[in-house]
Amino acid sequence: MNQEQLAGLAQRIAEGNATAEEITLYNHLLSKVGEEEHWDESLLGDQEETARLLRDRIYQSAGIRKNRLRSMMVKVSVAAAVLALFVVTGIKLRKAGNKETAGNALLAGKTIVPGSDKAVLTLANGREVVLDSAGGRSMQQGNSTIHLHNGQVVYTNSSARGNEAYNVLTTPPGGQYQLILPDGTKVWLNAASSLRFPAGFSGNQRKVELKGEAYFEVAENAKMPFVVQAGNKVVQVLGTHFNLMAYPEEPSTNVTLLEGAVKVLHQTDTVLLKPGQQAKLSDNRRIELVKHADMEKIIAWKNGYFSLNGEGTAVVMRQLARWYNTEIEYAGQVPDLKFEGSIKRSYELEDVLNILAASGIHFRVEGRKIIVLTE
Repeated sequence: MNQEQLAGLAQRIAEGNATAEEITLYNHLLSKVGEEEHWDESLLGDQEETARLLRDRIYQSAGIRKNRLRSMMVKVSVAAAVLALFVVTGIKLRKAGNKETAGNALLAGKTIVPGSDKAVLTLANGREVVLDSAGGRSMQQGNSTIHLHNGQVVYTNSSARGNEAYNVLTTPPGGQYQLILPDGTKVWLNAASSLRFPAGFSGNQRKVELKGEAYFEVAENAKMPFVVQAGNKVVQVLGTHFNLMAYPEEPSTNVTLLEGAVKVLHQTDTVLLKPGQQAKLSDNRRIELVKHADMEKIIAWKNGYFSLNGEGTAVVMRQLARWYNTEIEYAGQVPDLKFEGSIKRSYELEDVLNILAASGIHFRVEGRKIIVLTE
């Protein structure tokens, strides 16, 4: 291995000048450190200063918002930044287990790109309109005019009538989209989700139905509460900002309030949330109240990041599967890891897996299947 090359890459990362390709190469070269018998520490300069720079900046350069990405195992907790420090301190790092870890050989065949603005709008008459980031079109649905532009669907309603015309906005795995409802409510729809809503609101409530995940900024209307139905769970609001995650593969439906007030109804339970709180709803349990929810983590997807803070392997892999339209398979038991930090959703899958591999998790990719390997 070219030690000068690896040391140079480490320095570029520490200085914040590394490209995504250089970070990928760095991870690949770092995985081979264990094959070297020794390191020439004279190449590394001021070890303490370089270590400090790496600790503060390496993961920011790699697209991680907080300055760390670490895995916490059952018996030992290891900061992922230590992987960089192994280089600057001359400690020999040995690879653990299978050689099929991160690197350019990780992905065979076509590169798997991140998700993008794409969805399908199904009108009341059954017509399907394929949407992407392009736009500039308009159409009529009942008393509403639908404008399609800049990755967003905007409804403007000239009359309170016409709520019998229900539309459905559906995002595929690897898609996301924004929607402005006839009342002015803004909705961000995450991947593999759908929202059913009327082309115009009337009556004594504004009701929509969600599958998957969405972030809502509800337009205020005290005379007409806004209601979100997710299976047998109901969220009632007047005007507020909240996130609702209701993927069927997740263990609970989570309602998280950022502003305002919402009432959550589940079976015989009712909870009134305050800002900063989260309600966890499971079919076989009462509502679980989280009084101090991690707001940044919960809406990270809306802001263009994967949130890893405190999440286990299975949760993180489900996030990747939805965004990259892939299948997850475990070659053995699910690795008992937890992660911290956030990674940009704009990265190609290879770059994301290389970053995760630095935390001790290993992968093999076959077509659109991610195989998680057990050491």
